[in-house]
Amino acid sequence: MSIVGALLILYSCGYVTGALFVGSEGQRQTLAVAMVRLIAGLMLSSVGFLLSLELRAPWYSVPTVLFVAAASIHRRAAFRPPSLQIRVTQDGVLAGLLALLALAPPLISTFRMAPGAFPPEFFNVDIPYFLEKVHALIGAQAYPPHSLSVVDGQRPYHFGMHGAAALISRGSGMLPHQVLFALVVPLLIAGIIAASVMLARAIAPALPLALTVPLLLVPVPTLWYDFWREVAPALVRAVSAGSLEPLEGLTRNWQIWAVTPNIQNLAGHFLVLASAAAIAAAPTLGWRLAVFLLGSAIIFKSPAGVALMAGFCLAQGWRVLSERSLRPALPAVAAVAVFGAVYGAFWILPSIPAELKTTIDPWFFLDYVEGHGGTRWFVYDIAWLVLPLIAAVPGWRQGFDRRNLAMLVFAIAPFLVVNVLRLVDQRRGFGVSMMNEDDWRQVMMPVPVLLHIFVISVLATCWLRLGRTTKSVAGVAVLLVTLPALFVSARYARVLLDNPAQGHEFADNRALGEALATIPTTGTLIVTNDLRYPADGFSRDERQMQIPALFGHQAFAVNYFYEAYPFSPERRELQKLLQAPSWSPAITEAARTHRWTHLLIRKDYVHPEPLPLERLFDSGVYSVYRF
Repeated sequence: MSIVGALLILYSCGYVTGALFVGSEGQRQTLAVAMVRLIAGLMLSSVGFLLSLELRAPWYSVPTVLFVAAASIHRRAAFRPPSLQIRVTQDGVLAGLLALLALAPPLISTFRMAPGAFPPEFFNVDIPYFLEKVHALIGAQAYPPHSLSVVDGQRPYHFGMHGAAALISRGSGMLPHQVLFALVVPLLIAGIIAASVMLARAIAPALPLALTVPLLLVPVPTLWYDFWREVAPALVRAVSAGSLEPLEGLTRNWQIWAVTPNIQNLAGHFLVLASAAAIAAAPTLGWRLAVFLLGSAIIFKSPAGVALMAGFCLAQGWRVLSERSLRPALPAVAAVAVFGAVYGAFWILPSIPAELKTTIDPWFFLDYVEGHGGTRWFVYDIAWLVLPLIAAVPGWRQGFDRRNLAMLVFAIAPFLVVNVLRLVDQRRGFGVSMMNEDDWRQVMMPVPVLLHIFVISVLATCWLRLGRTTKSVAGVAVLLVTLPALFVSARYARVLLDNPAQGHEFADNRALGEALATIPTTGTLIVTNDLRYPADGFSRDERQMQIPALFGHQAFAVNYFYEAYPFSPERRELQKLLQAPSWSPAITEAARTHRWTHLLIRKDYVHPEPLPLERLFDSGVYSVYRF
C-alpha cells in the first residue's frame, strides 16, 4: 500500500502538477517531454512542500494547491497520458543502449542501497548526508529542518531533491531510503535520458541520436577533477613502455570519468539538459517550463543554479543586442524573478545566520588552475570538450548563427562568474576542519554539458552541408570523446555487480544498522566514541553520517566537516571524553547537561573501559549502552 501511495503521489504531484508547465492541449506529448514534465512537476511540488514548512502550514498545503490549480486549469488534459507511439530504429536502439551504459553505475549503486529496513551499503560519501536531510524533512514542522547530525543545529541548504523524497515518503509511509533509492534517483536518471533526447531532437534533428545523446550524457572532462593532467602522463608511459598497464590505474580512477556522481550532481545534470531543452522547445511549449527550471535550480543544486542563471541572462542579453529587440529579455526577467523569490524564501526569510557570503575576487578560478598544475591542462580539457567541432573545421564556420553564439555565451558565463566572484565561509573560528569556499568551483560543473550542447547545435546547423569525409571525421571525434568514458562506466558497473566493496567510497552499514535498530528514533540523543566515516579505510574523520542516515536518529554532534556552529568547539571537546581510555565523572556530567540517552561504542576504536552503563546490545563490532 505504501508503494501504491508513493506512485499516486508521484503521479499527482509530478505528472499532473507538471501540466502547469507543459499543458496537454492538442496533440499528446512524447514520452521524453512527459518525463521532463513529471520531474519538473515533482520539483515544483517539492518547492511547495518546503514553502509549506516555511509558512508553518500543514506540509501538504502548497502541493495540494498546486495539484488543484493544474487540474482546474487544464482539466482532463492534465490527466491525459503521453503518446505511447514508439518508433524502433537502429539509431534509437543504439542511442538507448549507450545512454543506459553511461548511467549504469549510478543506477546499479542506487538499487544496491534500496532494499531492507535500512540501506545495507553506501556509495559516495555525500549519500548518507543527503539521506539524513530526507529524514530531517520528514519530521520537520518548520523550515529549515533541524540537523540530525548536530542537535540544535540549523542551516540554509539546497533542500530541493531532499524535499521531493520527503514529500513522497511522508505522504505514503514508504521508507525514506526506499523512496530515495528505488524511486527518486532512478526517476532522475530516466529524466536525464529523456531530457537529452528532447534536447537532441529540438536542436539537432538531422544528427543521429547515437552521436548526440552520448555526448550530452558524458560530461568529461568535468572541470572539477583533473583530466588531461592525469591522462597525458599515463598515455606517455603506456607508449614508452609499449604496455597497457599504465592505463589500468587510469581507468580505475572513477572520479575523473564522472561515473560516481552524487544525487545532487545528477539533479544538476538534469537541470542543465532540461533547461536547455525547454529553451529550445519554447516556441512550441512556451517559456513556463524553462523559466521555472532556470529560476528554481538554486534550491536543487546551488552552483548549477548560479551557472544557469548567469548563462541564461548573458545569453539573452546577447540576443537583445544581436537581434535589436527587447523581446528576448522578457524570459530572462521572469527567470530572475523566480530566482529571487526562491532565494528569498529559503535563504533570506529564515532567521538563520548565513554561512557563506559572496565577495569580489578577480581571477579566482584561474589562480586555482595555475596553482593546481597550470592553465595548459585546463586548455587541453576545454579543447577535448569541443573536439568534434574542431574536427569539422571545413564546415563549422557555416554553422554559426545567433542562437548558436547565444549558447556559446551561455557556456562561457560560469567561467566569468568564478573569475569575478567567490564565496567566503563566515564560520571561521567555529573549529571546522575544512571550509566550503572551494565548492565555488562547482559553478563550472555545468560547463562541459553546455559546451557539448554548443558543439551539437553548430554541427546540426551545418551537418547537411558537410561532405561525407567531414561527417566521418566529426563522428570519429565524438567517439573519441565519449567511448573511453563509456568503457570506464561499463567497467565500474561490473565492479558494482561483482565486487561492490571495491566501489567508490563504499561503506558497509549492516553491523551499524543492527546496533542502531535497538535504539528508538524518537526521544533519544546518541553519542559515540567513533566519528570516522568507514569508507576508504576510515580516511575521513569527524563525519560519522551513518548514524542519522540509516534510521533518522538524532545525534549529539557527529559531523564537524559539513556543519559548524558557534558551539562546535565545545562539542568537540566533550566528544574527546568518549575517546579516553577510562571513564570520567565529566562524561556523566555532560550526559546530564546535554541529555544524552544512548552511547554507541565501536569496540575496536579507543573508548572508556569499563563502562558503568546498562548495555542494550553487543556484537563483534558495536555495543549500545543507555545512560
